[in-house]
Amino acid sequence: MSINNSIVKQQHPLSNLPANPLTVKQCTPDFFSQLSQPSSNKDNWLSIYPIVSQIIKHFVQLPQPLLIFNARCWQAAVAVIKEATAADYEQLALQNYDQQRLFGRLNLQKEQNIDFLQGEIYNFNQGCLILHISPLLVNPNLWFLLKAFLISRKLPATSAVNGDKLKGEYPLEPLNELNTKIILVANRYQLDELTQIDPEYSQVGSLFTELSSEIKTTDENIQSLQSYCHKLIEQRGLTKVSTQALALLFHHLSSKCEHQKKILFSPEIIENILRYAQLFNPEQSELSATHLQKVLDIQAQSQFLAQNFSDQALLEKQLKIQLQGQEIGQINGMSVVELMGYPSEFGEIFRISASDMIGDGEIIDVERKVELAGNIHAKGILIVQGYVNHFFTHITHFPLSCNVVFEQSYQESEGDSASLAILLAVISCYAQRPLSQNLFVTGALDQHGNVLAIGGVNQKIQAVTRLFKLGLLNETVTILIPQANLINLTLDADTLKLISSKKIYIYGINHCQEAFPLAMELSFADVIKLINQRIEHLHKDENDERHSGLIDRCMRLFR
Repeated sequence: MSINNSIVKQQHPLSNLPANPLTVKQCTPDFFSQLSQPSSNKDNWLSIYPIVSQIIKHFVQLPQPLLIFNARCWQAAVAVIKEATAADYEQLALQNYDQQRLFGRLNLQKEQNIDFLQGEIYNFNQGCLILHISPLLVNPNLWFLLKAFLISRKLPATSAVNGDKLKGEYPLEPLNELNTKIILVANRYQLDELTQIDPEYSQVGSLFTELSSEIKTTDENIQSLQSYCHKLIEQRGLTKVSTQALALLFHHLSSKCEHQKKILFSPEIIENILRYAQLFNPEQSELSATHLQKVLDIQAQSQFLAQNFSDQALLEKQLKIQLQGQEIGQINGMSVVELMGYPSEFGEIFRISASDMIGDGEIIDVERKVELAGNIHAKGILIVQGYVNHFFTHITHFPLSCNVVFEQSYQESEGDSASLAILLAVISCYAQRPLSQNLFVTGALDQHGNVLAIGGVNQKIQAVTRLFKLGLLNETVTILIPQANLINLTLDADTLKLISSKKIYIYGINHCQEAFPLAMELSFADVIKLINQRIEHLHKDENDERHSGLIDRCMRLFR
């Protein structure tokens, strides 16, 4: 049989290998240098949101009564709105409210007198109410009352609590219009829910703007955020913070975004951490990075229970992983564990194993067969199968199949981030070439073998760091991640120390074929040759069996 391997060499020559491992500088953002620069925005931090602040200022001057404010973070929305309006502009932010708070209450006295307690809509005439949308979704009737006010600009007595009990000649329709403006803060899912309640809610004349909680880490934005922090510290009477401490706080906010070029603007998180750090600074001196690090460590440790159970299972060898030597069809994958109702997620190492058999090229996904995997996972398996089979189209009958198992996985798995690891395990099985067990792999694939970005890359890498802390690892290990995820690296200090001491080598790869020299110490083309040689051997054995069987039958006819 003629074997053609030119397709592999033409598409991806052997020179196409991964570059050098990542440096510490590539694995984390550097905010200290940006914060050390002289700031030109000491008082105006609102330059972070130029368009949003402009819309708010225009809204105050225009006749539209409603501004739809699309934002995920309530505190960030309120901070931006208050900063964008004049200091003497009356406004009130309400996250929880009811009919009485907005529209007032009518109390009927024995002498047929009516005591009218006015609501905030009346109290803030010529001003603004900033309302969270949640109470309106819980009580749709409240939305329709608010909608009626926004359209008519009047507050009928019937809109107040007990208004439906009015009798006699009480003036139900007031003569004067009110100019109370409403800013409705909601995320896009809540706005979709409002559409379900009232498909015609857009009848209200309104403006629309949206606030991204993630801002770009340009020098100007970082200095503006620094200005916001200093202003918040002054307003709350908190102790000043050092530049190092502020850089650590910004790194924490950046890790929430999982992006080196973005940082989370969350007034709630910023104030909570700064207040918490005061407990570790009884001398009321300048807050240092050490004070803030204590806060971050305690907050992390308070959410470690599920992670500790996972680590304990590794220490007690209840979960089996192999971290040394070489094995055929076995590799260490990296996953992110998400628990329902749990405030945080964490990375975990798990073992992927593959075993081959005589078949027709099918990769049998055991997780999918037993309904422990979702649709995206199944899609990833089919992509791996298609990519592998692509290189054996010259063979009439591909004689091998493979079983793939996520070992000791007892909960549903979803996602395609294990695709690269599965490909390596399957090809190792077909080629009978062992994989290094000090290797950790994550990455999705397309059907051309390109390695695609995945989520949770920091948690996955930090799961390897925990293996060093637990004493399960001491020698150098290699981690393969998609090149596209380098921008998402915001690794913690412990991981950066291991990278600096050359205990962890991280490689970003663009194509799956770059992984083979690191995983098997062979090029992809050489591995395909091994598989072709094995297929030739299997076909030769099959032909020999058929030939010997025919001769034996013929000889028996003449006996």
